[in-house]
Amino acid sequence: MFEQIHAIFPQAVLLSQSNDDWDRYHWFKTTEQEIIGIPKSTITKKEHELLNTFLTPFVEQHPTLTTREKLWQGWILGSEFPDENTLFPSSFRFVYFSLTNQEIEPDVFHEAIQGLFPHQMPIIWNNQHEGIIIEEQFQKEKEYIEYEQMIDVLMSDFYTKLNLYITPYYHSKNDIRHAYSWGETLFEKMLRYHPKPVVTYQDAITYMYLDGLSQEQAANITYTLLQPVIEDSDLLHTIQVFLESNSNTTLAAKNLYMHRNSLQYRVDKFIEKTGIDVKQFQGALITYLAILNLQHKD
Repeated sequence: MFEQIHAIFPQAVLLSQSNDDWDRYHWFKTTEQEIIGIPKSTITKKEHELLNTFLTPFVEQHPTLTTREKLWQGWILGSEFPDENTLFPSSFRFVYFSLTNQEIEPDVFHEAIQGLFPHQMPIIWNNQHEGIIIEEQFQKEKEYIEYEQMIDVLMSDFYTKLNLYITPYYHSKNDIRHAYSWGETLFEKMLRYHPKPVVTYQDAITYMYLDGLSQEQAANITYTLLQPVIEDSDLLHTIQVFLESNSNTTLAAKNLYMHRNSLQYRVDKFIEKTGIDVKQFQGALITYLAILNLQHKD
């Protein structure tokens, strides 16, 4: 996309952390997640309006990005990569948000969000009403954040409807761009169906099946759900038989030629490692589909 834009507007540039003259440009976001800037002096009002019809306007983040937020922006866009000297969390996840009231000042909302967290979280705005919160966890034991309560407070204070999509936790620097792009795909899907104000990964992927899945999307679902146990074929087989036995522990133990207590231990182990409760319908459904997809891939 950048090459096509650059052919029409030769002075167009891609966003990087070295851009110190932000105000000189009109910024746009492409479907390939490129952030393109075109000097205001080289574009007419009519051309600007035309670009707005097929590109997403990308506004400057408010308030001014902190050092940490600049780092995350570079990591997400791929212009930078965390080096060994950069403090990186033991786990992270993205919380996508969307405000229906676009008149709310981003800097005011930004401050309100920060006040609800136990410590500062990087927040990056995509436009005037949408952005992401990067929830960083630096300790092995995660701090539990009540997003349902948080959203109630924010909606009450700002008189606006607010939607959140919360990705699962990731643990590797290599997962940053994948986590962001896949999360954005699911967030857009969630906004389309508006299931409820706070949506988790387990909620969102159910809606992906409504429109069908590409091979890449199916692989993303399987990887994200089963990542902590994806190499444990025995455990996955146990869970599959358990689910195919209608979650009946006695029947599943019999089919597996296993003691009932041993089966229960494995089910609990799966729940602990993945965070998915396969004893509940929703968790059982998405896990079973993911296991079947993994087998099909193999």
